[in-house]
Amino acid sequence: MSVVVNAASSTPLRDLHGRGMNPKTDDYNLPADLEEFNRLDLQHRIWVKVMDGHVPFSYEELDHLLQEKDGRRPAIFDLGRGSGIWSIEMAERYPQARVVGFDLVDSQPTTVSTLPQNCTFFTGNVLDGLDTFYNQFDLVHLRMVVVHMRGDAAKREALKQAVGCLRPGGVLVISDLDESFVDENKEILRPTLDHPAADNSHRSWSSRIFNEVDRRTNDGEVVMGKYIESCLAEDGRVDVSSIQHKMFYIPIGWDGGDPVNGPELGRMAYVNFWDLHRAFKPALLRRGIAAETVDDWISKADLEISGTSRRIALPIRGIWARKL
Repeated sequence: MSVVVNAASSTPLRDLHGRGMNPKTDDYNLPADLEEFNRLDLQHRIWVKVMDGHVPFSYEELDHLLQEKDGRRPAIFDLGRGSGIWSIEMAERYPQARVVGFDLVDSQPTTVSTLPQNCTFFTGNVLDGLDTFYNQFDLVHLRMVVVHMRGDAAKREALKQAVGCLRPGGVLVISDLDESFVDENKEILRPTLDHPAADNSHRSWSSRIFNEVDRRTNDGEVVMGKYIESCLAEDGRVDVSSIQHKMFYIPIGWDGGDPVNGPELGRMAYVNFWDLHRAFKPALLRRGIAAETVDDWISKADLEISGTSRRIALPIRGIWARKL
């Protein structure tokens, strides 16, 4: 297998069907090249816009959490930082805080030449353990990380490691997607089926691609958020009474019923998911799915996100909890 270099850093990447993949694990199904990091920056803007902030709760609560206490400097840990844009913006917003971004590959946004002085990046795999960072942070943030972990054991271990990095009283924030897209009435659009007699009128090609990439067998049942919350509730280090969640919906190719912010959000989401369909292609080809089949799925999913054949949205779930 050939090697390419991430244009945003000096990290050697594995080439897979024309895209640069991270060199540390085959379990992460998306590329780690410049094209993907540009998409992740767009995705970041979408999430901040739909949540009206960098976390799923208010800035007032976040400001209180990140106050200096007893002369101790607050600290933020961004696990699975992607390009690092969330880490950088948090470092700029909270200059009194120490901010650490952690990911499988070494990267940063191409628009940023120098990290803020209070921001540091590290590389590694959360599943190898994070003992070096234990008991150091007031806020630990994971966005679109757990959903990419393959198997329940890996998901549970990632959450265990994240909780371990919190100081007592610190808050873990997990922002992730539910498994299926929904229609404009927020009804689940289960993955499309292949057999000729299948009724796909209320099913989704985008849901199908997500299911195929992550090898899900649940026909689009929403289980991810519930599973994350159950893992936190079973962790004796977590204050069970503090576990909360909030749902957000990203309209794709339409305004989501919001005439003010909705049109821009819908346009950004269309570009993001058009790129995401193609970012998933190497993982689908690696599974042995024929290229013409993958291209057919992508063309149908592209039509779906355009907002012309139907109106769809992606539910995302913000979950947060406090460490005892």
